[in-house]
Amino acid sequence: MKKMFLCLAFVLTVSVANAWWRNSEEAVVIVAKEHLTPKADKMVNKYLGKSYADDVQYLYDLEKSKAKEVKLSKKARRKAAEIHYLHLDENFQPKKVKGKDAFKATEAALAIIRDCKSHSKAEVTTALRTVINLMCDMHHLWRIRIDGIAHSQRDFSYVVPRGEVGKMKDQLISNKWSKSWNSFDGGGNCYSAKYWAEDIRIYLGDRYADYAKGNLRDWIADNGRLAAHYLEICKPGQITSYMDRKMMQPENYDMMVKAACRLATLLNEVAE
Repeated sequence: MKKMFLCLAFVLTVSVANAWWRNSEEAVVIVAKEHLTPKADKMVNKYLGKSYADDVQYLYDLEKSKAKEVKLSKKARRKAAEIHYLHLDENFQPKKVKGKDAFKATEAALAIIRDCKSHSKAEVTTALRTVINLMCDMHHLWRIRIDGIAHSQRDFSYVVPRGEVGKMKDQLISNKWSKSWNSFDGGGNCYSAKYWAEDIRIYLGDRYADYAKGNLRDWIADNGRLAAHYLEICKPGQITSYMDRKMMQPENYDMMVKAACRLATLLNEVAE
């Protein structure tokens, strides 16, 4: 049943159901803001301003700025990048890790927002920006690392036939796990954030409550199970079927819609 729904979703959104470019992530934030309670909307406007979609790349922009100031080693860069990844155990629950991954950083940021009176405006602003950035990151399936799935711990390559027919060696295409989620056909940055937001609204319809159901740990487990499903389909040295690869496209778009709804739910809760 789910596959039938996703096939329909692919047909309906084929022109835009591609990777999470900056404009599409800004669209996630635009749609999320439309579902904020008055109290949450007031909080966001106070700390981020009315155009808070601009903050969607805050962590990346900050990291680039720091990188220009200080030349970091590869090890230091990898360590800094861990904040954008989600580490899960075999039951798809947050794993205890050294430093901060996406879940730990989000939890820490939420604690600051909840106790905003004990923190400076700058601290709360940074915390909100962190939550926005990492809610998007946690819905990128390729950023999820799961215990018991060795190839999820690093980027890897898998192969897909060029089309539905034929499996000769010269007809296979090599795909990087990360890049494959970010290379689907579509408009990419050719489309504005407003265009993407309108497409998300149409796709979402009146299903906000269904997409926003649960809490942060529920969403993480849901994302982990989905990532595990595709990690089973896409393995190093294994041929992934053409149709299985195509199914990743509408799934990726569905995750973008979930991110918008869940971000709104999280901000509404933390504003209470």
